[in-house]
Amino acid sequence: MRIIKHYNSYKNKWSYKCTIRNTTQYGTLEQVTKWRDDQMQNEDYYLKLEELSDKGKMSFYKNNHNNWCGD
Repeated sequence: MRIIKHYNSYKNKWSYKCTIRNTTQYGTLEQVTKWRDDQMQNEDYYLKLEELSDKGKMSFYKNNHNNWCGD
């Protein structure tokens, strides 16, 4: 949840990044700070969305008749 200063060699400029729950946001310090604060203030909402997404994925594989696992 910390913000790290990051050099983007493709654009030849400094940017910032922050990672929360396997999601990384890149941008200006203002953009990354705003995103991080939103993630922290609405943490319950984002955790519930993640839980519902996981349940939906499990349901897909349980109800798949040919037992395809994506391998």
